Order: sequence, then C-alpha cells, then structure tokens
Amino acid sequence: MLIQKRLALSMAEVHRRSAQLVKTILEHPSYRHAELVALYYPISHEVDLRSLFSLGKRIALPKIYGGEMHFLEIGPATLLETSRFGIKEPINGQVVDDQIDLLLVPSIAIDAKFYRIGYGKGYFDRFLALHHPKTSLGVVYDFQLVKHFDHSDTDIPLDGVLIA
Repeated sequence: MLIQKRLALSMAEVHRRSAQLVKTILEHPSYRHAELVALYYPISHEVDLRSLFSLGKRIALPKIYGGEMHFLEIGPATLLETSRFGIKEPINGQVVDDQIDLLLVPSIAIDAKFYRIGYGKGYFDRFLALHHPKTSLGVVYDFQLVKHFDHSDTDIPLDGVLIA
C-alpha cells in the first residue's frame, strides 16, 4: 500500500519534495561534518537525492556482490549499470564501507524507533551489522512514517529519519 501511494505521486511532486529534503540535508549537522556520504540511486518515485552528487562531498553508491552490499565511491566519470533488481549501481570503484560518515537509506516505511521496512532482501541490515557509519538516516515521505511494526532480531535501527 505504501509503495502504491509513493508511485501515485506525480513526478513534479517527487521533484518538489526531493528538492526540499535536499535543502534540509544540507543544513543537517551530520551532512555538514561528513566527508563521505553514502546514498542510493532512486527507483519507483523514491526521494531523489541525486543533486547531492555534485555538491563537493565524496559520494558512494551501493553495489550488490552476490548476497552482500558494498558502497563504492563515485565521481563524475563513474559509469552506472542497471542491476538485476532494476537499480543503477556503479560498474566499478573503490569500496568505502568503513569510511562512511553519513548513510542515507531508502525505505518503504520507518517506525518511531527508526526500524525500517525495505524491499525484503536484508541488504541494509546486513551492511549495518558489519559496518558502522557515523550516522545512518532513513529517507521517506511523510506518509511512510508508521507508529510500529514487528521486526526481527536481525533488523538494525537507524539513527534517525529525514522526511520529504
């Protein structure tokens, strides 16, 4: 239901909300103090943070290797390919998993304790269990905030949430 609601947003609304959230991120202390920001390439009307790519911070995007997710630093010349999940990811680059200052995480829903529902593969939870970014923040639209949902022992809460 939340995915359908997100898909129902017009592209103009996605762009408007995304631009407003980018302004909020630029003012956030975790962003201001970060050297390396890891984020995602948006799909299915997710909040679009791609404008952060060109604002002077080191940027990393996720790439799936087998059953594990790693973050690769990207630059202006980095080539992206579409993964088997339909997500653009870097073809190659330096793995920077343990250098991340700020991790911005896409989510289908986030609850009051900052647990998230993703797409069900557990990539972000496994990543957070092994690597420890200084700050991890979920990125959602206001309608993706929920009071509570059941989570398992393998679910890792984020440090907070940013709302578009």
